[in-house]
Amino acid sequence: MTIIEEPTAPQLSLGIPAARTLATTTKTRPQMRGITPRWLLTQLPWVDVPAGSYRVNRRLTYTLGDGKLSFYTTGTRVHVVPAELTELALLRDFTDDTALGALAEAFEQREYDPGTTLHTEGTPLDTLILVAHGKLTRHRTGPYGNDTALATATDGDHLGADLLTRTDATWDHTARAATRVTALVLPAATYTRLNGRL
Repeated sequence: MTIIEEPTAPQLSLGIPAARTLATTTKTRPQMRGITPRWLLTQLPWVDVPAGSYRVNRRLTYTLGDGKLSFYTTGTRVHVVPAELTELALLRDFTDDTALGALAEAFEQREYDPGTTLHTEGTPLDTLILVAHGKLTRHRTGPYGNDTALATATDGDHLGADLLTRTDATWDHTARAATRVTALVLPAATYTRLNGRL
């Protein structure tokens, strides 16, 4: 008797071991060490410690010459980057880092709620304002007594730079907080004291 084997059809489904592998999950140990790719975790030697402390290194980056001031925060305190004060026209070519540092530390941090008027047109210019966060709207009285909107000041802008060159200047516009504003303010008396004119 002759047995004829029929050709086998190609397998169109997974085998039992392959199906079992896909149906079950494979547990791996947690690898949340930062947000590091898994392939890198396998290359680096890690030491597990039950407790300890660590330090986060922060890198301060800023761009000079872009017309905007840069700030950094320490807790709730906002600071202007001293070198960024050269964005102000009077200090454009100023290179004394010690003096810039002293000037940067002289600014006072102030918070303004939306709708608050920071200064009014025609009043003495008595502060230099650096906008760290938020938006200010600037207005001026038009030729017919109406309120004319000017440009908006946002993060990194400044108002009142004439304080650094003149003692008799007045505000040529009214500034109001359009959002919650965090600003660094340099009073005229503080600048006069730093400049040695007392």
